[in-house]
Amino acid sequence: MQQQDGPDVTLEEVRQSLGQALAEGGSRLLLRLTDEELAVLTSAAEGDRSIAASPHLEGMSAQEREWVLATALRSLVSRDLIEITNTAELDTALKGLNESAQVEIDMRTSPDLDLALTLRKTAERILTLEQTTSSGAAYAYVYVHGADLLLVEEVTGGGMHTFTLVVSASEAAEMARRLVDPNGVADVDGPPMELDPRALEVEVVGQPLKNVIENALVVGQLILVARVPGSLLMTYATAEELWMVNVDAPHAPTGVTARRVGQQTLADRIAEMLKFSA
Repeated sequence: MQQQDGPDVTLEEVRQSLGQALAEGGSRLLLRLTDEELAVLTSAAEGDRSIAASPHLEGMSAQEREWVLATALRSLVSRDLIEITNTAELDTALKGLNESAQVEIDMRTSPDLDLALTLRKTAERILTLEQTTSSGAAYAYVYVHGADLLLVEEVTGGGMHTFTLVVSASEAAEMARRLVDPNGVADVDGPPMELDPRALEVEVVGQPLKNVIENALVVGQLILVARVPGSLLMTYATAEELWMVNVDAPHAPTGVTARRVGQQTLADRIAEMLKFSA
């Protein structure tokens, strides 16, 4: 089966939705989707090129994937997120009565879904975040379209994707900060330590950073994906403190620093990574 693309939301419509969010005082939750629902919506349109994780779908066999995608399509329809106008043709294909191997799905999406998918696939700058704890991994992606237009996609270890329209980099940064510091242990700023990138490769970072890394309960990794490779930020949160290791640019001979930080300094650093330049 193939998806017949409906019209994408225009930039003007995005700005109108942004204006509504501003009038209402900030971010706006758009919707929640499962791995399989998102796969149904994006596989044809994006060619499975999305960088977002799909933890629930990973490891499934081809047959299992086919089953869950068929169920996901029904879920999207039942929740009024999509409308399929050629249901009779589709039902025939699903029952194996159609001689054609390919059937186009004539699909119409809801406004909020259309908005989320458009912002997701057209961003030129994306901040990716991976949070690792003893219970597994969670993810977040910030799609940057401007200083006042960002889409945040949060992904749980179970494959639930939450999309939020955000109207400032500082607000998106605060959402990311809470993910890498879920227990609120970032307290005070310490002096920065210059690190030798060659030492990092052989894991010789010295104390007290070595002790923090070895005792970290939450590890965060934030990478800026853009036309020009961006900076990298690693965070290590123990039961008592949080350190961040900042790498200004990949493979640079300098520009690697580590320091203990408080919540505001951590949020400010993430906001800097989100700064938009045309």
